[in-house]
Amino acid sequence: MGISSVYRNEILYYEIEELKNTNLTEHLFSTRIGWEQDKLFSNLSKIFNVSEEKIFSTKQVHGIDILIIDNDNINSRDLLKEEIDGIITNIPGIILTTYHADCVPIYFLDTNKKVIALAHAGWKGTLNNIGENIIKNMIKYYSSDPQDIMAVIGPSIGPCCYEVGKDVEELFLDRYPNYDSILIKRGNKIYLDLWKVNRTNLENSGIKKENIYSTTTCTSCNTHRFYSYRKEKGIKNRMIAAIMLKVDEKECSNEY
Repeated sequence: MGISSVYRNEILYYEIEELKNTNLTEHLFSTRIGWEQDKLFSNLSKIFNVSEEKIFSTKQVHGIDILIIDNDNINSRDLLKEEIDGIITNIPGIILTTYHADCVPIYFLDTNKKVIALAHAGWKGTLNNIGENIIKNMIKYYSSDPQDIMAVIGPSIGPCCYEVGKDVEELFLDRYPNYDSILIKRGNKIYLDLWKVNRTNLENSGIKKENIYSTTTCTSCNTHRFYSYRKEKGIKNRMIAAIMLKVDEKECSNEY
């Protein structure tokens, strides 16, 4: 996976080359540089050139529930109160966001039906397969074909750093007994590979292996650029993952 850094007006963020090359989306993953917590939306507004009213987020609870944003609910600001960890839309010009400080961001793009989605996958969301739930909802509401979906696993805590206890180890062994090398022993410690679990889940949900892109950028290893809840002992600051379908100039008259 290609990941490029962009430094603009003292703000640093990352773009995924495979998503950028489709020319269908604007997207980013933020850093700690230039992203004060009270400026997350204003930064996004400037970078994506849309008003803050077109930025959508939810209250994340480490679950697998999904929110569909459509013409029926798009004007409701109550969406911000929803306890949701995954968002899907096919409406251009609005920004979907999730917050992260080690948990895995997963970006989705149906290149045929032009549908985007974003998931927040901590260990609980990964265990309970939020990626599969996103795909099921894309199929149900937009008739997506998994063969047309790209999925990108963004910067998050890696197997180099994500030590887990016996309880979490047993949960993953029980849920995914046939998944190879998702738990790594180093001495008396166990480390979990969230990237590999999510990648395998996506592949088993019907996405082509060649359409799944996974980072090797660990937030815990790179606290000079990213916030890490684990490394920084419960830090409250967050990065933001964001994706927006580009507006087709031919359809500009169809704005909500």
